[in-house]
Amino acid sequence: MTNFIQVNRNQCVRCGQCLLNCPNQLFSRQNHDESPTIASHAEEVCIRCGHCVAGCPACAITVGAVGHEMCQTIPKESVPRFEHISTLVRTRRSIRNFKDHPLEVAKLELLLDVVRWAPTARNLQPVKWIVVQNREKMLEVGKLVADAMRKYEQFKRPAEAWDSGNDVILRGAPAMAIAYTESDAIFPAVDCTIAVETLDLCAAAMQIGTCWAGYFVLAAQMEPTIQNWLGLEKGEKVQAALLLGYPGLETYKRIPHRKELTVKWIF
Repeated sequence: MTNFIQVNRNQCVRCGQCLLNCPNQLFSRQNHDESPTIASHAEEVCIRCGHCVAGCPACAITVGAVGHEMCQTIPKESVPRFEHISTLVRTRRSIRNFKDHPLEVAKLELLLDVVRWAPTARNLQPVKWIVVQNREKMLEVGKLVADAMRKYEQFKRPAEAWDSGNDVILRGAPAMAIAYTESDAIFPAVDCTIAVETLDLCAAAMQIGTCWAGYFVLAAQMEPTIQNWLGLEKGEKVQAALLLGYPGLETYKRIPHRKELTVKWIF
């Protein structure tokens, strides 16, 4: 038996929640009136998701050094209903006109802190962040992106727009959150996309405008000059990025039309 996962048998109420919650089936028992036993290979296989700790009604489980006292109680009264989430998703728009006003560091920290709970493959939590939160630095990296775009025929138009004073690369945003990982992560692009979309929706809930920085990501993945500017180490790769700021004159009164759903049902 491993000591990595521990069950306080004096507190355990033998409800079996840990057996249901563990994705790797590390808990087992022969009879319903027994406390669970832990697989001998638990420390090697456990992904530290915390489901067993979060689900135990008796606060009887610890994983490593993490017990119930390190977990937050679910505030059920604050959990949004489906219609609230539906409205948020439908009304969120990509903003391409930002106020010339800095986005407070405290708000960025609040948003990024929530994103720690975005799901990742095997709960490895590989997503790291770089935040550019300075107008001069945004202009600096925008120029680097434009210079990179110039090298490729299919991307010359955004570079030419930049040269003419039309910032189609960073849209004049005052801040940018960049998600990156080690290149050997299991599903780095997926993990970072989930994280940035989580950030995107949370920002919309705070009435902060966002736009995905596609040109920047392409350039950052191709150009060592941008990678060096970001301070990336060897083996680290930008996977996704989001422009952030307060919306400027751009406003919306209606939810735009979208194509009908295409879906195949298999019963």
